[in-house]
Amino acid sequence: MSKEKEMRIIVAVISSVLLENEFGESIKPSIGRGEGCSWSVSHKRMILGKTPLIKARTVRSTKR
Repeated sequence: MSKEKEMRIIVAVISSVLLENEFGESIKPSIGRGEGCSWSVSHKRMILGKTPLIKARTVRSTKR
């Protein structure tokens, strides 16, 4: 497939998504893709080695 033909396909796909989005008929992400409750967010942070959410919210920034 030539580069020009590939770019036309990409432009057509982007245009169709933008047109559908204007009418409010675009695909919406499922609820499972959301952040989740504070408990699950806090535990995800701890698993990644970050500070828990409750501590992160109470710590004040010194760079003001």
